[in-house]
Amino acid sequence: MATSLHLQRAAVLPALLGLSLLHATAAAQPAASGDAPAADPLFAPKPALRRSGFTAGIAGGVSIGSAAGFPNDVQKIGYERHYTETGVGIGGGGYVWLGGVLADWLTFGAAFGGHGLSAADHATLAGGFMFHTEVFPFFSLGERWREVGVIFDAGTGVAYTTSDDSDTEVIDGALPARIGGGVFYEGIRLWKVSMGPWLYADYTWSTSVRQPGFYLGWRTALYTGP
Repeated sequence: MATSLHLQRAAVLPALLGLSLLHATAAAQPAASGDAPAADPLFAPKPALRRSGFTAGIAGGVSIGSAAGFPNDVQKIGYERHYTETGVGIGGGGYVWLGGVLADWLTFGAAFGGHGLSAADHATLAGGFMFHTEVFPFFSLGERWREVGVIFDAGTGVAYTTSDDSDTEVIDGALPARIGGGVFYEGIRLWKVSMGPWLYADYTWSTSVRQPGFYLGWRTALYTGP
């Protein structure tokens, strides 16, 4: 009797082992195309609704600002007799940029531009290269809110001021730092071109210059998609 029980157990164990292997093999096989699991909606690609691809643009208008500082000379920087302050001047300015659209609500690229002012008996200029970021913070609200953008810029360039009397540089920034920021609305659309008003400000500084600028004008941007 005991021998028969041992024989039955010996026959059952291989059968159970075989069923287990069959189950594991079936689980390891890829699912048929019709039974593929649904993609996680959080990571699934979404088609662009408003912006995609490559972007380029130009913005320009009236600018006001001032400049204060010294010539780029260690023997003159910091000495009051070499200090110049222009007061508020008026002129024009703007930027051009190229970049890529990372999402409907985010673009990144490079910009170049600045402003030129006439203040009393001085002419002043500030401009250069900047990394250019645009964010559309209200995109999720839809409709016209998708057209409201915010700009952040940072880079470097030039800044100098000359005297009308002698045409000599009384202020020289010598590769100063530059930051900028603004807001815009681009709700006027023609094909892939978007346009609208633009309000912007930048600031240029180094050990020898302090130069703010404020702009009010018009902006035009091209988006290759959708």
